[in-house]
Amino acid sequence: MPVAPGSSGSSGSGSGPATKLPAYIASAPVGEPLAWRASGPGVELTGDVAAFAARFDPAAVRFVLHAGSQVPGGSGWPGANAASAEKLVAGWNGGFLMANNASWGGFYLDGRTAFGPLRTGTASEVFYKEGSVDVLAWPGGLPSTDVIGVRQNLALLIDGGKLAGDLNEGVAADERTWGFTNDSSNVHANRSGVGVTADGKVVYAAVRGASPLQLAQYLQRAGAVRAMELDINMSRPIFGTYAGGHWSQPASWLGPAVRFTSGNERDFVVVYAR
Repeated sequence: MPVAPGSSGSSGSGSGPATKLPAYIASAPVGEPLAWRASGPGVELTGDVAAFAARFDPAAVRFVLHAGSQVPGGSGWPGANAASAEKLVAGWNGGFLMANNASWGGFYLDGRTAFGPLRTGTASEVFYKEGSVDVLAWPGGLPSTDVIGVRQNLALLIDGGKLAGDLNEGVAADERTWGFTNDSSNVHANRSGVGVTADGKVVYAAVRGASPLQLAQYLQRAGAVRAMELDINMSRPIFGTYAGGHWSQPASWLGPAVRFTSGNERDFVVVYAR
């Protein structure tokens, strides 16, 4: 899990910004769309064990934000910290530990906030009562009545189809803006993110040993026109599809998706068939 900028941690000097995807990711030129394969009604997958993405059609699925037992913690959150298995098709992890640095954003669910008010301009997963989700920079103020949940984290990686301007500034910008990592490089880590496409589909992606720039490039190749980073490091990226009473996961370096149905300590998102 990331540690707050300015706190202690490893501090490798790095060698400047990454400018292209590693060889195991770059099976096609940066910017070329990825090839998708169906994985159930409204769900498509792409990639391999080192970098993969999932794409969801909101006409066929709905999205639900869950609180974790420790993040945001407390009791009384809808659905508690375990998801129902009925009509469940997939799930993914939340973002950074909000208590590390309140500037990373807040959490809102069913009329209740945690870690202070939602922060204007912060990248936000926005969950609507009718089951859709969007990714945007929070416009400020309280959520409208059609919003059931908001999970904030950092700034947008992609906005208007363009990568964030500080993704190519090297190690210092990565540390300050996108969180420290737990290895000696302070740049490359297992990273995850979520975004939306121009036609309203939702994309989740996870990349092994990636810089923030490389994660953003992969989300862009997956079609995201707005996207945000979620949790990073070790097995904190978690993703799985669910069918026949069992979770399936595309890579061994991911955290266990069974936590989403047995009880998770961190907030998370699940996807259900409509």
